Amino acid sequence: MEADSASGRAACWAGALPVRFALAADEVTTLHPPPPIHAVVPRHALLPLVIGRVREHFAAFAPPLGGQMWLKYGDTPLRWQLPVGVVFDLLAGAEAEASLPWELTVRFQRFPAEEVASGAAADAEATLLNALKEATCVQCGSALPVMTLPPELTQKLVAAVVAGRHDDFEPVRAEVRRRALGQLRGGGSSGGDEALAMKAVPARVHTSQRDWRQLAMPPTLDDGSPRRLRHLLASLLPQHFGETEGEATAAPPPTVLVQGVAVPLDSPLAWLADACAHADGFLYVVVRGLPP
Repeated sequence: MEADSASGRAACWAGALPVRFALAADEVTTLHPPPPIHAVVPRHALLPLVIGRVREHFAAFAPPLGGQMWLKYGDTPLRWQLPVGVVFDLLAGAEAEASLPWELTVRFQRFPAEEVASGAAADAEATLLNALKEATCVQCGSALPVMTLPPELTQKLVAAVVAGRHDDFEPVRAEVRRRALGQLRGGGSSGGDEALAMKAVPARVHTSQRDWRQLAMPPTLDDGSPRRLRHLLASLLPQHFGETEGEATAAPPPTVLVQGVAVPLDSPLAWLADACAHADGFLYVVVRGLPP
């Protein structure tokens, strides 16, 4: 599993979204509107970590008393606490890839505080590290593997997320994994399949930016066989997913995306988490097409 997981992680880290940022027409204060700005944003990134250049580009054209910059896709404000790729999958979905770049509207006025939290780059860094602590605690029962990381490794983690560099991230991931296995084994050496050795899989199932479910699910069943993605979905969304096909509802099945890809529901959960988790340690599963 480890070799396949390593290939999967490298492929996921290669994922990025071409984005077109344009200032809202009703906020342009100059005779001519500013040109849009284009960027390639890593799917793992959090928005405040990668939009500093966008803010600088549009600030001179926006209302002088404007407030904090925020982004919209259509009529929907973007929540920066989720990785960019997860937000794209939730709001646009895999079908939108045919019409890339992803077109986002930049605004400086009427900040939607009831929908979007105020956040700067420092807030995004704290959110990333806090989520990694939580994910590691799910895996081994303790956040110490992250809390005791040397500062240079946490800085390397953030820099890897900003740049989308898998080669820089992998040593940090490996060190967190080594420490987590040490917690599980009392400091002893690791052996066997590391993903299956963890207490539980850190996974979050999102049906919208604000609606999500989380369950600490062991990686194997009672008989020792691998737990599957369908087991997680059946536990968290039982009205839409059954343990077997015979229990599934008659409605068209929802689309299930991991890292922007429609994945088979029979995929081993531990493998998905090991290969496709985001930089914060969580496996994000996006479910689209649920009936209202």
